[in-house]
Amino acid sequence: MFMRKIITLNRGCLLMKIASLGLFVFACVTGAFSVLTAAYVAHQPGLDEAALRALQSALQLQQFHALALLLTAWMLLHNGFNAGRGLAAAGFVAGIFCFSFNIELRHLAGVELFRPLTPYGGMAFVLGWLALALSVFQRQPSRDNSDSR
Repeated sequence: MFMRKIITLNRGCLLMKIASLGLFVFACVTGAFSVLTAAYVAHQPGLDEAALRALQSALQLQQFHALALLLTAWMLLHNGFNAGRGLAAAGFVAGIFCFSFNIELRHLAGVELFRPLTPYGGMAFVLGWLALALSVFQRQPSRDNSDSR
């Protein structure tokens, strides 16, 4: 019974580390994609002023929240999982997809299908920041001695 709990805990820790590393990689790729998209937008002729402003806003928030995801992934890797950190990561990822990627798809590729999700993306960003703030007040998970070697 005791060994089963240890194996389950180690498997859970491994899955959390993999998820945190995946989040870290997603943040880096998102940041790189935002730079490439900004360069594309800067050289795209024929964009009207409203589209240009919307794209600049979407890209700025995408870059800013890629950094927020890096911070959240680092906190998950070094301080462990708690509900606030998990919710913050989910909020930032959802915001990037529903807000930033959505606006970029709309103005650069003409995809209007996901337009109604844009305000939810903005709210997901807000939720992510509030959850990250609350996460520092949540009980920290216990660290076993095998990680401290």
